[in-house]
Amino acid sequence: MPNVLSVDGEVADCTVNERELRITTLGREQKETTATLDDVIRIETNAIELNASTDQSKSTKPKWLCKVHYITRKKLIWKQATLCITGQVLECQQFVSDLQLHFQKVYDQRPKRLLVLVNPTSGGRYGHSNWRKVLPLFELAHITCDVKVSEREKHMEEIVTEYDLSTVDGIVVFGGDGSVSEVLNRVLRITNDKAGLNYNEMDGPFTANTIPIGTGNGMAAGLYGNHDIVTAALHIIKGNTRMLPLMAEYSSNELLGYSSAVTAYGLFTDMMYYTDQKRWMGRARYAIMPLYILLWKTQRLFNAEITIRTRQKKQADDEEETEVEEKLDGEFTTVGFFPGQVFGLTTGQMVALIYRQTPRLDFLRMISYQFTQQLPREEDFPTVTIRQPSSLRIKVNPKDLGDENCLNYMMHIDGEIHTMKEADVTIKLLSNACKVYSSMYTDTDSQAHITGDSANTSASVSPPDKKMATDNEELKNA
Repeated sequence: MPNVLSVDGEVADCTVNERELRITTLGREQKETTATLDDVIRIETNAIELNASTDQSKSTKPKWLCKVHYITRKKLIWKQATLCITGQVLECQQFVSDLQLHFQKVYDQRPKRLLVLVNPTSGGRYGHSNWRKVLPLFELAHITCDVKVSEREKHMEEIVTEYDLSTVDGIVVFGGDGSVSEVLNRVLRITNDKAGLNYNEMDGPFTANTIPIGTGNGMAAGLYGNHDIVTAALHIIKGNTRMLPLMAEYSSNELLGYSSAVTAYGLFTDMMYYTDQKRWMGRARYAIMPLYILLWKTQRLFNAEITIRTRQKKQADDEEETEVEEKLDGEFTTVGFFPGQVFGLTTGQMVALIYRQTPRLDFLRMISYQFTQQLPREEDFPTVTIRQPSSLRIKVNPKDLGDENCLNYMMHIDGEIHTMKEADVTIKLLSNACKVYSSMYTDTDSQAHITGDSANTSASVSPPDKKMATDNEELKNA
């Protein structure tokens, strides 16, 4: 039965059930606002007024008896909004009681305590400011945050190693891609150590991490569909999780690292190397040097044998997959390994781009496909091999590069350079390797649509297949 209350100064019918809150204004033009309880951040009550006299004269009438803080959406950008509710105290009390009863079931499933790691010198030096921007949201959601600020290189790794992770529900990282990679790699090593597994064994057993990780950096685009820091925070607050595939890189019978964003050998690694050599240019080097290398510097070619393993079904309706091996050899400029979402594919897939000597214009065209989230076609790029492999091995025949001979042994893993003992590396796809905070591609997530002055705001749960299709379409249009 609806409760007739005042919402943001307008008389409205307010109803709540175990799934959603629905508010319909009773003016000449009815407006309806519907929010799933999964989108509610907090229910705030004016306890003094609720316990006060039921005398509702103008002198004692409160400005509000209840505030509902919830999530609104415009495509993939999430924001926090608030409904202020007042009315007759007893009727409002009953409504708030019902709302809190249903919301408690949602709240019980959410994170209550987080380890927050802030790198003030990475991610464009926005780690501190980003954290201060969203701290009020975590406080609003009654989430306790244990904040640790990185003070030196590899400090986050030290913090995670020494911290009792059983005391927190998740880890949140504010910094650059390198910061998340540092934390992710340490957590996975700790997880496998505790399970008694040797993470250096490429074909050995692997245990996924079970403590969720959230971030507001470059990795966030794959988790939340954009780089908006408030959107990232609200995803974390909701507490929904999914498993993220990772790439594992092995060389000389050792694990080089795990990556979630990009793994590369050749040109992309050279870009990082030469960019690092120009520290005197300050942060401008990150924009200038890649353009210089792409547009003017002679491409370095390396001689290699590349082995690609791909899982395929003999027929479309087969359940079992067979592994097909393909070999390429000759001279190449670069090999890049990317998450499928970069090219608009379903989460869990990976894309390998293998470049032979390629015209500069084709390099730029290929980068444009990543911005539009489209998978390029091989026939449009005759010097590029495009595959979706389960593993890929690059065995390089090193050339004498003089003072820059180190380039033969360098790998680019999530924004960091790793040096190999031998110029031989295998990149392996690990499905469902890491638990992360994200409501993307989950049937518990909801969509909100606000149109015109009528503010017809609705939030609904879609079936999983329909929901995934909606998210993929919005990712492409965002």
